[in-house]
Amino acid sequence: MPQPNLSIVKGIRKFNRFYFNYQSLFNQHVYDDSLSLTEIRLLYEINKINTCTARVLQEQLKLDKGYVSRVLKSFENKNIIYKEKCENDSRVFFLHLTSEGKDIYQSLENKANQQVMKLFEDISLKDQQKLLESMVTIENILTKQHNEDESVVTIRDHYTDDDKEIMIEKQREFFIDNYGFDEKFLEYLRSTFEAEIEKIWIAEVDWEFAGCIGLVKKDDKTAQLRWFIVDTSARGKGVGTKLIQTLINFCQKTQYEKISLETVSQLKTARRLYSKFGFELTKANEQFMWGLDLVEEHWELKLDNLPR
Repeated sequence: MPQPNLSIVKGIRKFNRFYFNYQSLFNQHVYDDSLSLTEIRLLYEINKINTCTARVLQEQLKLDKGYVSRVLKSFENKNIIYKEKCENDSRVFFLHLTSEGKDIYQSLENKANQQVMKLFEDISLKDQQKLLESMVTIENILTKQHNEDESVVTIRDHYTDDDKEIMIEKQREFFIDNYGFDEKFLEYLRSTFEAEIEKIWIAEVDWEFAGCIGLVKKDDKTAQLRWFIVDTSARGKGVGTKLIQTLINFCQKTQYEKISLETVSQLKTARRLYSKFGFELTKANEQFMWGLDLVEEHWELKLDNLPR
């Protein structure tokens, strides 16, 4: 990539100084002294992210663990947030705004919106649109290289009832809307969550659902891979590979000897991924199910054959 020349560097630095002064003017009109800008950003993330945790905040905002812990403790003492223990992992606590916290957040949002309108009230609609388009251009250019070089994929191993509903809806969209499975498939899908669930992993890109995979215990030696799906918006970012590798790593650590899965021959992309990780097709049966003539397949991966 070509290096920017000196005139470009000077121009960018000049704009940075201008924008810093402009942003400082904006902030002093909007925010009072009771909360810092970082604390306000933490409130924003807690309000936005459904399964927000202290770790999520640390990773999302690149903040020190101790600092985040102190701020969250202060928020609790001021009755701005409350913690909810995860039903599936007692070590994990989800963060939520209290009614008072929501009032504070909404007040800040309203002040910010009003200040933007005030600062732009003397600018024509045409110039407002040009300014917005320029901002979008700046954002797209500066984030393009980052997004190309680094897929921001996070995987968490705790889940909520809302996550399960999202998983079911994504599977419904994929199989019923795209492949024409009938509604009996939805009944079957819901019934699978009654099994002995060992783990569920949720993949997210920028804290939005990107995919999932689950593990059901069949017996002491065999685990079954289930609910594997990658959202269409996240394909090409390595989400599927990371999910399957995470599941395999867990099975190796917990001393399983074999992982099995069931799929249908129509799912070409998933089958290639299974084969890439060493799964082998052991059985295939033609049958009519979910309103279609399908070839149901059984695949297995023997973990003894993999390096640890």
